[in-house]
Parts: sequence; structure tokens; C-alpha cells
Amino acid sequence: MRSPEHRLAALALAFVATGVAGCADDDPGATESSAWSTPNGDAFRLGRVHVVLEPEADSADEPYEVFEVTARFAFVRSLEEDFVRARIGMPVLPADVVTPGECVPSDSLTISGSEVHDVPPSSELSLVDAGDLRIRIDGEGGTVFEAPMELSHVPDLLPYMTSGYFYTFYGEDLPELPDDGRSAMVVVESRASLSEELPEFRAEGVVPRALVPYVTEDDLQALADDALVLRWQGRNETETDDGIVTVRLTGLQGGLPVGSELTCVLHDQGQVRLSLDTLRTFGLALDAQALRITYSRMGVASFDAGDFIGNEMLVERREKVVLPLR
Repeated sequence: MRSPEHRLAALALAFVATGVAGCADDDPGATESSAWSTPNGDAFRLGRVHVVLEPEADSADEPYEVFEVTARFAFVRSLEEDFVRARIGMPVLPADVVTPGECVPSDSLTISGSEVHDVPPSSELSLVDAGDLRIRIDGEGGTVFEAPMELSHVPDLLPYMTSGYFYTFYGEDLPELPDDGRSAMVVVESRASLSEELPEFRAEGVVPRALVPYVTEDDLQALADDALVLRWQGRNETETDDGIVTVRLTGLQGGLPVGSELTCVLHDQGQVRLSLDTLRTFGLALDAQALRITYSRMGVASFDAGDFIGNEMLVERREKVVLPLR
């Protein structure tokens, strides 16, 4: 797997081409190039397990809980990493490419994508079968939840994709999590692997604390001055995460999304004041009746499995509020 410096440098070049700050016109054909191939047939591996925990939102338009787990392990040859990440649904984290305190259009954080042209004969993309995967969540003083993950086959393989397997789990209800500050562990284990390249492994992560977003009467009054005040339960000084909260802002008109979704990377201090005028220059809808605010706190760990080194274990806790704008 390539170094983080190499990955971020490649993504920085891609963002320059697509206009990350929302100042340049989008060109859907800008990524159609043989430049997606790497020189000299370079090979690398990517692995990620992503756990999303989101309680039922306190609003009529978000009536469902989300408990989702996905896992992908990719072997790649002669294709650029940013393109591969876009193809297999493994994007970089906003906190890796956006400066804390800034907001950008969410679309600018992914590489758009038409089919690749002029792919070198040596190109290869393989989503590897990792065997049987199981997810377990064990909270201190709480109940233990355990379930198998489903192995699915990519239905339409591309010419350069030699195999395609990914893992998913969807739960209708969230497992019971501690609400008194105690931690809960997430464990994903691989069993009965048939691959020497990706043998059995164990990945562990910690469920981040709840964000508990809220809105005060003063915050509603601040909207008249074109100020958007966001509040949530900030991190404790003893916590060992990266001290970042990611917030996604979506305008709503009649309950439906309008305008561009924005992604903000913020210091996890529990409060921030943003300019609505500035956010609108990035694409937030001028005529939005309400704003859906999605808060995300991410726990990030790494694990090794055979030839797959430095894989990501992401445990994400999301919470939503809907703020009336008029």
C-alpha cells in the first residue's frame, strides 16, 4: 500500500482539476484520460472496514435508524489510486484533504466518473474474497451484538476487473450502546479465508461518543444576521481521537434536497459560527426552507492482514438535526 503522502499528493492534483473550492466550472469529461494508469505497472493494495451507527433522527423526514457495515479489499495494478477509490466506493476521508474550519461542496471530494479509456493491458483491479466476516459490538456493561456479514459479487465486471467481492451488513435497529461515556468496542473477524494473500484477521475499533447536536433560541435568532451556529457535545480532553467533526449541510425545500450539499471539517470544540452568505457561494440553496445538518465523529484505526498492510478500520457515529430557515 502506498504511503499517505503519495495518496494525498495524487488527490490534491485531482482536486485542482475538479475545482475543490467550487470556483471552477465542472467538466464531466475532465477525468477521461489514460493518465489514470500508473507508470511501470505499479501494484498496491487497499483495505477498509467501515461501520456506520446513526440513531433515528428527531424529524419526520428521517424516521429510520442506520446500522451499516461495509468491507472491501482491493488489489490494484497500473491504475491510479484516486480513480480506484471512486470506482469501488472507498473515498478518502474529508478530514484528510480539507483544512479544519473550512467547507467545500461535497461533490468536489470525489472523482467523477466516466469509463476509463486506453487502459494498459497490464491493468488489474481485484476485490478479494476475505472469507467469512463477522461483526461484533461489545459495550462495557451492555449486551454483546454479533452478526455475519454478507458476501456479494459485483454484477458487471469491468474489463480490467478480474474479480469483485464486497461485504455488507444492514441492521434495522442499532445495538445497545453505552450512553454514560463508557466505550464500546467494534470487532470484525475474518474466518475460513481461502487466500494466502488475505488470511484470517481481526480488526478492532472504538465507537466514538455521541455528538448530541442541539439548537438554542439564540441560534435561531442568529439566522436573521446570516449566521449559522452549530452546537454539539464536544470531545473530552482525555479522548485520543483526531479532534475533528465532519458536518454535512443540505438545503431542504418541501422536505426534498435542493442546491449543493456542503461538507465542513470542524475542530471538535462543541460549537462553531459559519456565514450563510459564504456557504451560499459554495452552492447552498438560496431558497431553502430548512437545513439538514448531519454531524459525524469518526474513530480511525489500522490493521494488517497478510499482504494487505495498513488497512483502515472506520467506526463512524452520525446524528442529524433539521433547522428551519424561515
